[in-house]
Amino acid sequence: MLPTDVFFTDVEKVIAEFTDSDRPRLRRLIAELGRIAGEVPRVADRCCAYQARLYAKLQEYEQALAAVEQALQLMPLDERLIILRGDIHREAQEFSEALQDYSQAIAARPDSVTARMRRAEMLQARGEFEEALRDLHEALKLEPRSLRLLYRRGLLLIDLRRMADALSDFKTVARLSPDGDLKRKAQERLRELGER
Repeated sequence: MLPTDVFFTDVEKVIAEFTDSDRPRLRRLIAELGRIAGEVPRVADRCCAYQARLYAKLQEYEQALAAVEQALQLMPLDERLIILRGDIHREAQEFSEALQDYSQAIAARPDSVTARMRRAEMLQARGEFEEALRDLHEALKLEPRSLRLLYRRGLLLIDLRRMADALSDFKTVARLSPDGDLKRKAQERLRELGER
């Protein structure tokens, strides 16, 4: 394993376990990532992407977007970076821009389940339920065994007032999910819909 891989693993851990007391550490990591990007050009795009994620944790969205733009200059068609930019726009409550990014990621890679799911969430939030359902159906074609997608579709079907279909999705998730949290959420939805 390369030293940068160990460092990136540490950065991932800090991002996942972030608390307000980590703010000074995040700033040091951002600076270190800048140094690594300059010294090891082959990982510069990853460094910029991590900087973007760290700035987003700090809620410094302008800097986060600048960092992701830098990464996109190095890897212009990387749909993960486009999704990241969309996620940052979403956190900054720039929903139209986020929706554009998710659509661009799908155009770059039509089999991107993550982009389809994120776009479906944005469309659902905007009340564009049929369009969101189309994205979820496409995502389920790509990952037919995804219980997370099935749960998400169940939520959308409630908005569409298709209760029998929503119940079916939630029952499947409650029965098959190995993820205790997802199983519990599906069971809660079933109880809310009057199922035992």
